[in-house]
Amino acid sequence: MTRLLPWAAVLSLGCLALPEAVEAPEAEVEELSAEGSALTRRAHRRHQRCLRQARRGRRPAWTCGGRERAVPPAACTDRQWVARRRGRGPCPEARSHRGEWRITRPFSRSRDRQLQRVCLYTWAAFDADRPEPDIAALPDRPSIRLERDCEVVSAHALPGEVTDALRASWETQIELPDWSVADPQGAPTPASVRVAVIDNGFGGVANSPDLPADMVDHAEAMSSIVRAIGCPERGEVGYCPVGAPVYGAMPYIRRGQEGELGGYFGTHLEYAAAVAEAVDDWRTEPARTRPAHLVLNLSLGWTGEHDVTSTGRLSGQVALWATRYAACKGALLIAAAGNRGVDGGEGPLYPAGWESRPRDCGDAGDLAPYAPLVHAVGGVDGRDTPLSIARAGASPRIVAPAALVSVQLETLSSQEDHDATEVMSGTSLAAAATSGVAAMVWSLRPELPPWAVMQRVWASGEPTGAPAEFAYAGAPERRRLSATRAFEAACPDGLEVGRCPLGDARPEGSEPRPAGIPAGPDMAQIAELLYAQAAAVASDPDAPPTPDAESTYAAPYTVPQPGTPTCPICGFVGATLYGKLQADPAGTATIYAKTASDGFTVKLPSLEDGAPFKLDLAAELPIDELVSAWLLVPVSAEGKVSLTSSELFIY
Repeated sequence: MTRLLPWAAVLSLGCLALPEAVEAPEAEVEELSAEGSALTRRAHRRHQRCLRQARRGRRPAWTCGGRERAVPPAACTDRQWVARRRGRGPCPEARSHRGEWRITRPFSRSRDRQLQRVCLYTWAAFDADRPEPDIAALPDRPSIRLERDCEVVSAHALPGEVTDALRASWETQIELPDWSVADPQGAPTPASVRVAVIDNGFGGVANSPDLPADMVDHAEAMSSIVRAIGCPERGEVGYCPVGAPVYGAMPYIRRGQEGELGGYFGTHLEYAAAVAEAVDDWRTEPARTRPAHLVLNLSLGWTGEHDVTSTGRLSGQVALWATRYAACKGALLIAAAGNRGVDGGEGPLYPAGWESRPRDCGDAGDLAPYAPLVHAVGGVDGRDTPLSIARAGASPRIVAPAALVSVQLETLSSQEDHDATEVMSGTSLAAAATSGVAAMVWSLRPELPPWAVMQRVWASGEPTGAPAEFAYAGAPERRRLSATRAFEAACPDGLEVGRCPLGDARPEGSEPRPAGIPAGPDMAQIAELLYAQAAAVASDPDAPPTPDAESTYAAPYTVPQPGTPTCPICGFVGATLYGKLQADPAGTATIYAKTASDGFTVKLPSLEDGAPFKLDLAAELPIDELVSAWLLVPVSAEGKVSLTSSELFIY
């Protein structure tokens, strides 16, 4: 198999605006001023003047030229640097006797003047046996600004009865049509729409039939959710106007270490390259085969402290340029609002947070009432309550059911034994479901611009009675996604429902589900199926403390959305906690529970991998008042102890 490198992305003409002035971090300005550089005397004076303007907030520091000297944020890496040239010349060389700097132009096909000027300097290998990168060999001149690239994030086999119950529950919550009762005879042929899933893996299209079965599952799960909505079955007849290829943007399984087939983390530039490549693949495809429209599903994110609006860093600016480039080429961008770590997390992740930004494309869309750069999606459970793993202050105007979703993993491998089912929860699933619904609406109404598609998706949703916590304009009402209602609203004007591509797919007698009406799975039944042989255990207040270990939620990363929890379906039925671990603990497992005003800690006894357990906590926790609860389990991998965190569902 030929591995496609993340910088092999391509791009074309965009309409990207210059960034607004961002105040440079004080340390950056001071370090650049105090420490000299290989500049001529005149260039040095010009450089100093530029830095003074950056200190006053009149311009970003990265526009000043020269190589970054300040101590970078924790998320940034010495092994990969992004540069912006002021002119059109070649990327300057970087010669070192200790190793090799590989120099590429990630956006070489682009005619956009900002993206064309980007260069990427990558140390030859992410290999522990290679010497540390020779930073002194990198160019340092006024004609080029060079900064470290910054890493950002992406991203259970069960009994059949459990899988079926969870799947049916999610389809009910999302109001997925019953396609078997639809009558497509005489209906017009829908237009084709591509949903590019920007997710796990190396650059390029990641879902090849030649990939082995141990591919990271997050990307495949998102593609599966999109196809579950966009490729409906009608009895024995099915049609699929929606395709969902995966574009790899996250090659690392941990900081600085690539996975064989990708991992959970990537950098700003790898995100930008994947977005650009998805757009250019679509844009340059022959007209006879090119899908009518493109949706980008962005079930990934980075925290606000690492966004360009906070840091002014060049790598974040390139991510913003690529995002705006995609929007200005006509793509519809849908992003997950974000999950939080056990230690909290406020505000949306980015790029979802860019819903508050305009498109700035200089066309009619900029005048539309609601046409943001990115459309964010939040997650709710079967009671329309925001997921407890959702970030505080991060509920956008569109939310979708995203708790305990059963997904089929079967697309990235030709091996038959890879037909596996996983259960996931997280805002990623909400974004993927919304991408599938938006793509189907667009296939029915291909004449609509992207912002009009999303307006129909939002307007057809169920009002929840709560306002969005961040938005492009005003305080729009938060609405829960409804697939059937969105499709019905998309039926072309004047066309009888029976001739709409949807057909009359709402089951006879069914009505739209009002807000707040529970539609989640019967967790008492799930617990009975999964934990019938569970051993009763007691809490252990004298257990040793949880070992001092780095959390898998630790900054600068956000947890892959959703991640792979150690206890995938664990929760309370009444006052009894049910669960089963998927890894042997390397220490004491601990419950953290919260009410609106207080927090509680409960230590568990020694637990074994694969052994179901139940724990009566009526005397230790105010179950009726719990807002959220988590199970922290230390696990050992490759000689390192990390903390895994699983949300405990409360039923």
